[in-house]
Amino acid sequence: MTTVPTTQDTDAASFFERERDKLIADITSDLETIIASSNAVNRKMEEQISVGKGFDSISELWGQLSELMAQAGLPAESAEETRADA
Repeated sequence: MTTVPTTQDTDAASFFERERDKLIADITSDLETIIASSNAVNRKMEEQISVGKGFDSISELWGQLSELMAQAGLPAESAEETRADA
């Protein structure tokens, strides 16, 4: 025995489908926003990492200078001693 959908059933189904489609569109839009934001964060992090890598060679150079000063017997000033002199 088959049942014939009534007008009320089709109205309810079409209301449900409209609401479902609206929610799916909202979710899709929000996900696109999240993806765009995470991509922006990733780009900023990559920029920060590349800037930090730019200081590696300078850090190595200062480290070598510190080692040479230690080998030559020159005292290394601490940050507190430098502030006390100022």
